[in-house]
Amino acid sequence: MTLQQMVDEVQAALESKLRVRGRSLDAQIRKAGRLLPRRVRGDATYLAQAVALSENPKLQRMVDMARAKLAHRRVLDFVEGIDLGARRRTAALNMIASIAFALLVTGALLLFVLVQRGFV
Repeated sequence: MTLQQMVDEVQAALESKLRVRGRSLDAQIRKAGRLLPRRVRGDATYLAQAVALSENPKLQRMVDMARAKLAHRRVLDFVEGIDLGARRRTAALNMIASIAFALLVTGALLLFVLVQRGFV
């Protein structure tokens, strides 16, 4: 598997699982930001830099293919382990919880004002 094939595979995985689009892997990494853990982001950055180096025949020798394969595997393992359904459920539950908390605080404040004014 060539370096470009590895990068294409990582780009496709990032787009399908994290919904992160970009012209290059570098752009996708920047857009993903904190969605990727530091180590995975570092591995993906290494792959992006390795592709840039491999475009020049003399600099291509600087690319460590063993490290590139390991980085490719790590990034794909993380991205493929993401459960989109669980992410959506968690986001929906967080939104519902924040609305419920706001309603609870508003109700408690309303009750406090009514007690202070002597209506209750």
